[in-house]
Amino acid sequence: MSVLLDTNVVVADVRSRSGSSNPLLVSAFHGRFQWCCSVPLFYEYEDVLGRADFLLDTRTSRHEIEEFLTDVARTVVPVELHFLWRPQLYDPADEMVLETAVNAGAAAIVAP
Repeated sequence: MSVLLDTNVVVADVRSRSGSSNPLLVSAFHGRFQWCCSVPLFYEYEDVLGRADFLLDTRTSRHEIEEFLTDVARTVVPVELHFLWRPQLYDPADEMVLETAVNAGAAAIVAP
């Protein structure tokens, strides 16, 4: 089953290993489902996780985030975007998530 994880889910996992996002990411890393990700979505993961205020809040080093993102890159199933579906949503920032899910044929989008 293909699943797309919204950036907020990934951020929540890094922010708190005891939160509800953690078992989901652990399942993804263990291959219990296919984690779909496009290049633009991965760049969003990278951007948000690498922000200085986020690093300070989570007491995480840039190096730790880079290692985490390397693990993510090894785990995700890359999705090429052949069809753009804009505008469809009220929040234009979520269009990329929808496009990735549609192009991946994802069974679900996990978002807060």
